[in-house]
Amino acid sequence: MNGRRGLYTVAGASLLLIVGVSFVRLLITPVAGDVAVMVAARQPNNLESTELALHSSVSGWRDVGRTTSIWVPAAPSTKLALEFRLPVGGYDQVRMGKEILPARINVARSILTVVLIVVEGGKPTPNGVYSGSDNVSLGLNELAGNLKPMPAFALVDQFGRTFSNQSIAGHDVVLAAFHTKCRESCPLVTGLLLGLRQKLPTTTELIEVTTDPDGDTPAVLKAYAGNVGASWTFLTGDRESLAAFWRPFGVELSSTDIHRSVLVLIDAHGYIRSYFLGAPDVGGSLPAPLQQQLSSQGRQLVANRGDGWGQAQVLDVIRTIGGLASPSSFGEGQAPGFTLKTLAGKIVSLSDYIGRPVIINFWATYCAPCRREMPMLENIAKNHSGMTLLLVDERDDAGSAGSFVAALHLASTVIFDGDGRVGDLYAVSGLPTTVFVRADGSVEGRYVGETNQQIIAPHLAAIGA
Repeated sequence: MNGRRGLYTVAGASLLLIVGVSFVRLLITPVAGDVAVMVAARQPNNLESTELALHSSVSGWRDVGRTTSIWVPAAPSTKLALEFRLPVGGYDQVRMGKEILPARINVARSILTVVLIVVEGGKPTPNGVYSGSDNVSLGLNELAGNLKPMPAFALVDQFGRTFSNQSIAGHDVVLAAFHTKCRESCPLVTGLLLGLRQKLPTTTELIEVTTDPDGDTPAVLKAYAGNVGASWTFLTGDRESLAAFWRPFGVELSSTDIHRSVLVLIDAHGYIRSYFLGAPDVGGSLPAPLQQQLSSQGRQLVANRGDGWGQAQVLDVIRTIGGLASPSSFGEGQAPGFTLKTLAGKIVSLSDYIGRPVIINFWATYCAPCRREMPMLENIAKNHSGMTLLLVDERDDAGSAGSFVAALHLASTVIFDGDGRVGDLYAVSGLPTTVFVRADGSVEGRYVGETNQQIIAPHLAAIGA
């Protein structure tokens, strides 16, 4: 009897062990969803057999299989290239062979995720990945010629860098006409973008393109951005390039107050989705630096609420093209490592601060909002001894930076990024930009534009400062 009871006990224990192991396996096995990748083209062509992989900020690259050689039909027809299962979650890049493409793919449980890849000349196009039924339908409409693509362009930003179609690939774009001498509608456009910058994710590109190539040099645009606190891209170019850029929108080059005002919305695949004409409604007021620029006609435009469209209407359109899918501050994986020198010549590396929360603030002496927020950041650093504040001076003059630091009596670590290499590494699109790094070196979030105590506080709590 005792022997039989012992056998029952052993059997029961074995059964519990088997059930327990199965339960643990169930817990650690990621929930997966089905994915179907289709291809289409403007004109029929072929796609050679190629390896396919998807990237997630959580798990990195995942190889999902190899396609056979495929005949790619013209849209709206499609061809199934590959089917597979992936852990649920978001994926931000697709790799086909050697081509890496930006993407917004959300794999869900019990729902087939449909992905369309656009092929041209036997390879995928740079911004040709669509995911989800609505976006795939959009892609097929675009390929069929029902929407206009942004024409090819190559201009120069306020830092003297080349800026082209490739620069906006994978980003929703808000693009506006302006010039720095305009005293009527242009300050309203910049004011609108100041408000939008706080509402939109940093992945949305805000761009102002001048209509005055003679007056608006990169240096003039950089000074203008710094004076008004504009944390986005300003573009210029020679007369021929700018005239060609604006021609599809009916905008002529001008250095006076009389010019066509237009704001264009472009989706992440490079297609023009909507545009607004005239002056925007900025809610009846503008920040002081912009208010001071206004002529009497400009002040009347502000008081009369522009031409009846403003931030709400622009945000509604951007919602329809997917630009509000992520918040304005978000985790971004590990903070890119860097090594720079202080103004005194001391070598500083981000790796020196592993084990401590870090705030990285990108700034410049010509940036008025940077000057306003710097004392507040310095005070935060003094009151949080377990945290490090790194002040990265971007594409600036070392002498001017030294005078700036001395005038504000800054005690925090100031490092010099004269060629903007580290700023590029962190995808800094405007100043100031503040990045919040946890003690383990991962990025908790970022904020583009001038900060304050209310903006900073939740980030400090999140990084454990």
